[in-house]
Amino acid sequence: KIMCDAMNRDIFNVLFGGMNNAPVAKGADTGPKEHTETSVAATAEMICNAKEVLVVPGYGMAMARAQTAMGELASTLRKNNISLKFGVHPVAGRMPGQMNVLLAEAGVPHEWVLEMDEVNPDMENFDVVLVVGANDVVNSAAQEIEGCAIWGMPVLEVWRAKKVIFCKRSMGGGYADLDNPVFYKQNTE
Repeated sequence: KIMCDAMNRDIFNVLFGGMNNAPVAKGADTGPKEHTETSVAATAEMICNAKEVLVVPGYGMAMARAQTAMGELASTLRKNNISLKFGVHPVAGRMPGQMNVLLAEAGVPHEWVLEMDEVNPDMENFDVVLVVGANDVVNSAAQEIEGCAIWGMPVLEVWRAKKVIFCKRSMGGGYADLDNPVFYKQNTE
């Protein structure tokens, strides 16, 4: 039930796949797109100058085993009066609750970890959102491109934050193998 609700899919689709079976959405832009790249130094400066930071973990964080480093970053920032929270999608990773477990194992206090429905209403208040290894769960196509493979799926609306920084190994699509329009938005690096 959790997977079905979080992915806006029926049980058959969740169990037997079908994410990539949606036809190409009509009117989708297929032209070349440009994204803005940043550096570690620039990212560190943005985070250090922020008051409110949100980290959105995904499967890539799990694969990189970066949860401990993210927990250490959270502790360091909080000691320096920068509020860092984690915004977790119900099905981030490969199973419900995977990110919550990884963050708990890394010693991140439970009260620092918020669910999607808790952070979306306040997204404009975040100075920086750091997306670490996530894609589909922050893909604005779910709300912007009717008929795409993830149309209607609830997502973390990171594009509404002041600044979004993606930390992932490529610009490729996630599980749904779908381009993410957030990569090309003005406030994204």
